[in-house]
Amino acid sequence: MLPFGYLVRNLLRRPLRSLVTVFGVAATTLLVIAMTAFATGLHRVSGGQARADRVFLLGTANEVDLVRSVLTRGHAEVAAAAAPGVLEQDGQRAASVEIHIATRNGDRIGLLRGVTPAAYLVHPEVTVTAGREPREPFEIMVGALAAARMGLTAVDVALGATLPLERRTFKVVGHFAAPGTIYEAELWGRLTDVMLATRREDVSCVALRLADPAGLPGVRLFAARRVDLELAAVPEVELLAALAVSLRPIAALAQWMALLAVVAGAVACANTMFAAVLARIRELATLRALGHRPWAVGVGLVQESLLVGFLGGAAGLAAAVAIGGWSLRYPMGALQLDADLASRALGLGGALLSGLLGGLAPALRAVRMPLPDALGGRI
Repeated sequence: MLPFGYLVRNLLRRPLRSLVTVFGVAATTLLVIAMTAFATGLHRVSGGQARADRVFLLGTANEVDLVRSVLTRGHAEVAAAAAPGVLEQDGQRAASVEIHIATRNGDRIGLLRGVTPAAYLVHPEVTVTAGREPREPFEIMVGALAAARMGLTAVDVALGATLPLERRTFKVVGHFAAPGTIYEAELWGRLTDVMLATRREDVSCVALRLADPAGLPGVRLFAARRVDLELAAVPEVELLAALAVSLRPIAALAQWMALLAVVAGAVACANTMFAAVLARIRELATLRALGHRPWAVGVGLVQESLLVGFLGGAAGLAAAVAIGGWSLRYPMGALQLDADLASRALGLGGALLSGLLGGLAPALRAVRMPLPDALGGRI
């Protein structure tokens, strides 16, 4: 085997080319980590938050879409008051009449939810992190990722700031968090204010939290019997399963982008190593003439390429850790990219794979060349 110090010195003989390749692999490593974290985040948001004790009463015309579902407010309030098996706490039923809409702030699109006080009992994941929940007319509470979803700055959604939405001006009175859920990309306001701003007389759904998940058949029977209310009972698990199906192509695209990044890294390493082989063809032939077996020379070239891949992967990994979590929008919301251990491992593994694949072809070229031609510099 060729000494490891010899391999390192070879990289230092062409510092600019090696540095450019390391930076290229670092960029692909960062992309692999980002795309892997994005796909993982989509999976977590579309399935990780589902609760077996939460049920939504939707309009019969749109049984799997909260935004397009339509219920008259009167029917929704009757259903909220009469649905069986609902959790009660301090005299309050966990039944929230809600409206879900896509709203605009100029050319920025956001997700606005109008809720009643019972919503905080139905959705216990929601935690106020600053300020308070909306209590007065045209107040709003902002999710942790709502600003990223709408392309707003922290100043735009600071406590006391105002947001023009639906031809009305809402005052920001609170911030909330709900990690791993779609709620964090939303703006929450009072149901009456959102209905007034949007000039709607109907609502989207009734969100129920059951005292026992086994009460779901009873809620479905209630919805089936009350044909006058024109509603259907859909558990949250089914709603999020439908969301997961719609997000699957986006997650698949992210995974393909990660794979293409690995291929790009391999091409960069191969380009560097081919240049190294061509520049050192006589040197490599001399090593063979001195007694080093062809496979040892080939393995040495692969090790050089792997070293470049490792350095690039380490740099990309360090950049991902330094950047920390960052937010990314997708059509139905936004999510926080979390470069967890699995995504980091895949990023570093992709860098090493790039180095391995990038070194194989140049190594084969170097060892398969006839020794007399190589010593004479005839490529």
